Amino acid sequence: MKRVYSFTLLSVVFALLLTGCGGGSKNIVSAGAGQLVVQTGDAVNDQIAKFELTISSITLTGVSPTATTANLLAKPAEVEFTHQAGTFETLTLANLPPGTYNGATITVTGAEVVVINGTTPAKVPATISSGTVNVTFANITVTTTPLFLNFDLDLANSVVLNGTPITSATVTPKFNVTSAATPPAGNEGNEDHDNGELDDVHGSVKSISAPNFTVTTKSTDITFATDSNTKFKDGIAQLSDLKVGDIVEVDGITKTDGTKLATKVEREGSSSGEEAEGLVSALDNPLTKITIVHQIDSTGDSNSPVTVDVGVNSSTVYSVRTDKLNITAPAFDATHIGKGQRIEADSSTSAPAILANKVKLREQALIGTVAASPAPTASGFTLTVSSTSAFGTLSGATSVPVTFANGATLKTTPVAGATIRVRGLVFFNAGAYSMIAVRDDDNH
Repeated sequence: MKRVYSFTLLSVVFALLLTGCGGGSKNIVSAGAGQLVVQTGDAVNDQIAKFELTISSITLTGVSPTATTANLLAKPAEVEFTHQAGTFETLTLANLPPGTYNGATITVTGAEVVVINGTTPAKVPATISSGTVNVTFANITVTTTPLFLNFDLDLANSVVLNGTPITSATVTPKFNVTSAATPPAGNEGNEDHDNGELDDVHGSVKSISAPNFTVTTKSTDITFATDSNTKFKDGIAQLSDLKVGDIVEVDGITKTDGTKLATKVEREGSSSGEEAEGLVSALDNPLTKITIVHQIDSTGDSNSPVTVDVGVNSSTVYSVRTDKLNITAPAFDATHIGKGQRIEADSSTSAPAILANKVKLREQALIGTVAASPAPTASGFTLTVSSTSAFGTLSGATSVPVTFANGATLKTTPVAGATIRVRGLVFFNAGAYSMIAVRDDDNH
């Protein structure tokens, strides 16, 4: 399986020179904290259970006299977009000379598409129509202040699924690009996923030098500061409890100088452990094995399987990954788990069929139509999901009651008959599904 750390922060660890236009000036992409953060997200195609692009380069187009940049990526990066639906995750971070940019060129060298045919997850051949993607956007000005450039993949219009059942896919990546600045000093706690909030940075601990520690992701090293407000979980109570080689998940914020402050650090296992995330596609009864559609994991293998078998036993601990939600979560355990839910399995060992010591319920996105009855309100509604969607096919559900968590971000107002996307935690109880949502939008 391949290590794709939920597309977390990938620092650029190189200095590349590119001759700019006019007067032989140079445009430098340098290592460091980085004032430009490039992030990716997804507008979902609900039939696709996994969609991954291999991106080998990203350059920004300068507005004269600003030169076009060198490649912002230190190495090719594999980005899984389906799990990002309704949110953004950091792809790369770079120091650029101050200047103005109005476009980007993205080089794509590979694509992976997994769908549900009948009840069976299947990887289908994916043909990329063009390996070069040109994107234009309104002028952005890069200064010394951290700036977030968000590439939202329009997955619904980027992939054509061919055949019934689906036998192949044609991929023409289309991105919508927006930018956002980090909130001013003293307001870091008000950051969102598009302007400084860092969620689910996965990696192994490379070094510790209190109050800082460095995490190695698949592509680079990221240094986080800690302070008295940093929360430590899952067997660690303080920074000194961490060990080099531990697999961790870090949440954080971006300071006004571009540095990263960890708000929460969870230890997911030792250096010999493994973590995998995906949609539940099969469960045995009594529950001893959970099969998930592979989306991301913590190994270094570039050849990921379509599904992963996760062993569970009486010692497996089930938990709900509520992040910053202040909610009383419904039950999630060996008797309250259903097909179509997105989970994370953590194991202290690595093997073809891992034995999970922890299973966590994770956020996912659903898209559907707002039902007329019961009448939708600002606190919730019933979502009618498509029977051909990956969730609908796996779960068998046709409708899901949605309740908005306190403080949820509503980009659109639920109106009967409208198509809407909601992101949150999906729960299962006695054959029925429900969701506590953290945000909604119109899937654009």
